[in-house]
Amino acid sequence: MESVWNKYEVQSTKIGEYLDRREGNPIISIDVYDKNDIPIVEEYLEDSLSKDDLTKYEIVVFSNMGKTY
Repeated sequence: MESVWNKYEVQSTKIGEYLDRREGNPIISIDVYDKNDIPIVEEYLEDSLSKDDLTKYEIVVFSNMGKTY
């Protein structure tokens, strides 16, 4: 995940699992500042993560456009 921070303007990253596995696969969540970076970051992750990680995790890349809560 550190390489994503180094290459792109990222607001936050999170790796987590649901408390109940019936809710879905574990998630890698990345919030980018620029919505135009979403497909670029998705492609980067697909190329950089192992096949095992790609199978295990659902990847979610989105943009809150710099909003903090």
